[in-house]
Amino acid sequence: MTHKEFTKLMMEKTSLSSIEIAELQAACSDLIIQQVAQGNTVVFSGFGTFEQKEKPERKMYNPTTKEFKTIPARQTLGFRPSNTFKEKLNATEP
Repeated sequence: MTHKEFTKLMMEKTSLSSIEIAELQAACSDLIIQQVAQGNTVVFSGFGTFEQKEKPERKMYNPTTKEFKTIPARQTLGFRPSNTFKEKLNATEP
């Protein structure tokens, strides 16, 4: 699904204009990113949980140069879907 398709579906479900939906999407994204970057966990009941996870330092082998390289530790985004989300995803009826 593209951003345009998502916006169109949101317009059908709500009485908001495409501009208002775009602003709402941007605001939601910004808030989630800001909170997770600060180390907070963002929970949407019935949807899932966004949280910051740390990937440890590791060694990587480059087969072209035949050298090992160290990839430093870094922070990544983790998402765990809620049980409700999983149930709806695995429902037999569309």
